[in-house]
Amino acid sequence: MENNNFTAYQFENYDVEGLKLEINFSNTDFIEIKTHEEINTPIENIEESFDPLLFGIDMNIKNIGHMDDLKGKKIILLDGHHRYEYLKRNNIDKSIELVLISIDDVEILSYPAHLTIAKKEFEEILENYNFSNNVSSEFYVSLDDVKFFNRKIEDIYQLYEFKNYCYVNEYINSAVDGNQANDKSIVNFTPIKISEIIENDSLFPPKSTWITPRL
Repeated sequence: MENNNFTAYQFENYDVEGLKLEINFSNTDFIEIKTHEEINTPIENIEESFDPLLFGIDMNIKNIGHMDDLKGKKIILLDGHHRYEYLKRNNIDKSIELVLISIDDVEILSYPAHLTIAKKEFEEILENYNFSNNVSSEFYVSLDDVKFFNRKIEDIYQLYEFKNYCYVNEYINSAVDGNQANDKSIVNFTPIKISEIIENDSLFPPKSTWITPRL
C-alpha cells in the first residue's frame, strides 16, 4: 500500500478483512459520513483513547491505499455512534483510529427490545396500528417470536417510525444482548438492509440494529 498508516485488520470472530487507518474528523469534508442511529444521551466526557470506530464503504477495501482514495466516497458508521457524535460535537482536532470494511461483508439484524408494558396492552396497540398475525406482508413486529404484519406500511422507514414511537412512549426499551431478563417479553422488527441505510438519510431509534462483524 502507498501509505504505511493503512494496515490490514483481521477480525477475530469473523471471516472478514478490514482496513485500519486514522482520520481526523475535524477536517473530513472530503468524505460523506452517514450515521443511522439516534443518540438519546450524548457522552459528555470521554477517555483520551478508545476502541476504533467501525465503518463500511461501498467499494473493495483492497483498492484503498491512500487517503485520496476516500475523496468523494460515502462511508457508513456501523459501530460507535456515541463516540463519533462526541468527536464531531466538540470538533476534536486529533486523529482517531477506525476500521473500514466493504459493505458486502456487513450483516444486519434487528436489535431486540424489552416490552415494558403488559403484553395484552401492547397487542392492543399493535391492533390499533393495523398489525395483525392473521395476514402476511414484508414488514412485521415480532412479539415473543409471534409476527404481527402490517399491509399499510409501505417501507422500512415507516416501520421504524412506529418503533421510534414505541421507544418515545416507553412501551419498549433496548435489550442488552446476552443480558436479557427472562421474565420480559422480547419485541423485534423487520431487519434493515444495508442498502436502505445507504439510500436514505433517515435515522433509526437507538440500538435499532445489531451489525456484524463486531470489533
